Amino acid sequence: MSTDALSIRRFLAGASLVAPVCLILGMITDPSEPGVEDPLVYAHNPGAVGVSATLLHYTWVLFVPGMIGMVQLVRGKGRALATVAGALAVLGLINFSSLMISDFFDIVLFDALPAAQAEKLMQDAAQPALIAAWQLPGMIGSFLGLVLVAVAYARAGLAGWWFPAGVLVGIVVWLFGASAWNLVLGIGGPVILLAAFGTVGVSIIRMPAPRERAA
Repeated sequence: MSTDALSIRRFLAGASLVAPVCLILGMITDPSEPGVEDPLVYAHNPGAVGVSATLLHYTWVLFVPGMIGMVQLVRGKGRALATVAGALAVLGLINFSSLMISDFFDIVLFDALPAAQAEKLMQDAAQPALIAAWQLPGMIGSFLGLVLVAVAYARAGLAGWWFPAGVLVGIVVWLFGASAWNLVLGIGGPVILLAAFGTVGVSIIRMPAPRERAA
């Protein structure tokens, strides 16, 4: 592969690791108010919900080329783990990104139907196949895969152990903040992820072409 092609591949992989920026913006634009459970909030704010859901969708989509690029750089120690973790992460991220479409159904259902009926339809839509083949692989594959790829990357000596530690902490803080409707933690987690992945992304972009060729 030519040096130019290697440089382009390295740039795209590194640049895609700014994916947490989309997560930060997606959390900020979500119209839900902390501590307030309003089933009609999405129906009353369709524009903001559409922007938020789209940003969250592209968070997970952008991580895919970044994960592939990182796995290709791992040699020696961590290679086997990187291969397995990379496959887990990519499959999980693809599944997880597709789940964001449910926000658009929330907008229409709660706008067209009584809240109780709309809520029942959304609950009934959670079929076993959706949970077992979409939700669980999406969430588990994404979060576990991201952490394990970071572990493999650090094990290969391409980053310090602060990298997987930062990824793990960032994910945990974000999940806790999002589930507790705590905007500070909901944004703080993605900021940690951006610091971790952004630093690695910059190092990948600056990595000399011969190092990339050896991957």
